[in-house]
Amino acid sequence: MEEACRRPEITYPCRVPMKIIGRQEELRPDMVMELILAHLGPQPEGDERHSANCKGAFISYTFWVTLPDDKAETPLREAIQRLPGVVMQL
Repeated sequence: MEEACRRPEITYPCRVPMKIIGRQEELRPDMVMELILAHLGPQPEGDERHSANCKGAFISYTFWVTLPDDKAETPLREAIQRLPGVVMQL
């Protein structure tokens, strides 16, 4: 019998990538970073930078965030989803 695939155990704080995709003319990375800082507090040096990728009318930003505990990610994602221009988060 095969063993079921188990999720890895996560220990906190945990540094993870957060990708936000939105309409290029509306979504601004400074708005995303403002929410990250408001929800998670100061981030490690260098993590306030992001990478960006454009495709047509859409842009994706990838931020690295450090989650302090297992309850911090959901409120942050919900706040980001309400930003103008956001269409998806990964």
